[in-house]
Amino acid sequence: MNSASNAIQNTLAIDPKAMNQLRVTNRADTAAGAKAIAQQFEALLMQQMLSSMRTAAPTDSMNDSSSVEMFRGMHDQQLTQMWANQGGLGLADVIMRQIQVQQNPALLQQPLRHGVNPLIDQGLDYRNVKTVPNAAVAAKTAAIPTDLADGARSSAADFIHKISAAAQSTASALGVAPHLLLAHAALETGWGKKTLNDAAGNDSFNLFGIKAGSSWKGKTVDVLTTEFVDGTAQKRVEKFRAYDSYQDAFADYASVMKRRFGDALEQGSDALGFGKALAKEGYATDPQYAQKFARVADSVVARLSAQNSRLGA
Repeated sequence: MNSASNAIQNTLAIDPKAMNQLRVTNRADTAAGAKAIAQQFEALLMQQMLSSMRTAAPTDSMNDSSSVEMFRGMHDQQLTQMWANQGGLGLADVIMRQIQVQQNPALLQQPLRHGVNPLIDQGLDYRNVKTVPNAAVAAKTAAIPTDLADGARSSAADFIHKISAAAQSTASALGVAPHLLLAHAALETGWGKKTLNDAAGNDSFNLFGIKAGSSWKGKTVDVLTTEFVDGTAQKRVEKFRAYDSYQDAFADYASVMKRRFGDALEQGSDALGFGKALAKEGYATDPQYAQKFARVADSVVARLSAQNSRLGA
C-alpha cells in the first residue's frame, strides 16, 4: 500500500480531512483506494457493534455524563479504526472484492483464469519429462494408486488420493498421461491448499481455475486472484465456475481442453511441453508457468512412485 493510504490509516477517526484524502487516494490508485475504503467501512461496522454493546451494558449514573459519553464515543471510533487497520473481522477483504468488481465489471467476462496460485515449494531440482507417443502413454506412466496405506498421507499425497480416480479416467479420454492432470490441479490449487471457495467457505471443486464467462450457466464463486499484466502481478476479483464434485470439474476441464487447448493434448507425457502449450494458448500469463508445471509434474511422479513402492512392499 502506498504512503497516502498509510496516512489514511494513521489519521484520527474523527479527522474530517481523512475522507477527502480517501477520495484523492482512490482517484490516484484504485487498488489502494479500494482497500482503504473497505477498511473504513469495516471500522464503521465495528463502531456500530461496539455502540450497541455499550447501550446494552449496565450504566453507571456517576460516570455517564454527556461529556464522558462524548469522549467514550471518540475513543471507540479510534479503537475500531485501529482494529480495522490491523485486520479487523475480515470484512474488509469481502468489501474490497465487491468494490473492485464495481470498478471494473469486465473482470467477470474473462473465460479462463490467466494467473496461477502460489506453489508450495517442493525443493526439487528441475528436469524435463521425456516425450512419449500418445499410444504408449498408458504403458509408460506409473499406475495411480486408489488406496494409500494408513499414515502415509501427507497433505500433498492426500490431495492426489482424492482426485486420482477422476484424473485417471479423464486422462485416458484425453489421450495424455494422468500425472499431467494431477500436476495441473496441484499447480492451480497449491496442492489443494488454495482452493476456490464461496463466501461461506464451501469448496467450488474448481481444480483448474476455469473462469465463468458469459456462456457459463452454472454456479459461480467470486475469488481474489493474481493476474500477470506486462510481467507484473496484480490482484483482481474474478468469477469462477463452481461444480458439485471433482468428477464434474474434470468433465468440464476435458471439454475446455478439447475445445481450446488442442496443442497441449498433443504432448503425451511431456510435462514441459504441456505447460508451454498451455501458456502459449492463453491459459496462463505467468512467465514461469511452464517451468513450474514441469517441476510439479516431477513431484507428482516421485510421489506416485513412492506410493506404489509402499503398496508393493
